Amino acid sequence: MGTLVAPDELKRQLEIVGSRIQKERGSFLFRRGDEDRGVFLIAQGAVLLGLGNDLPGFPARRLGPGSVVGLPAALSDMPYSLTAEVLENSELVYVHRQRLLDLLREKPELCFHVMAILSEELAQTRSAIEHTRKSHA
Repeated sequence: MGTLVAPDELKRQLEIVGSRIQKERGSFLFRRGDEDRGVFLIAQGAVLLGLGNDLPGFPARRLGPGSVVGLPAALSDMPYSLTAEVLENSELVYVHRQRLLDLLREKPELCFHVMAILSEELAQTRSAIEHTRKSHA
């Protein structure tokens, strides 16, 4: 675990503007194709981020405390491109899209942290595509 982890300052700010929620094992934060509503910071627990059960072959990632889920959709105002399933009872901080955008406008220095997370997600996705391509060759 530990991928897509936010730096401490970004976590602190998300906790200030967000709402704490509880999710039970087996529930979903969102499914691929759902309309975006915001991002989730995992405070406790674990989430599986992947394409979903209907699209096997693409490796999923297990994310734990400190990870931020849903950034690409929230920033692009597009549907979620992945599915986020709760693997164990979890506590999360939910930040609605508009609150996230307002936060980034108020504290533009946080944009660099967000870009680092997005870059990591892009690199992991490219690696997963390459892995999938090689395993089907």
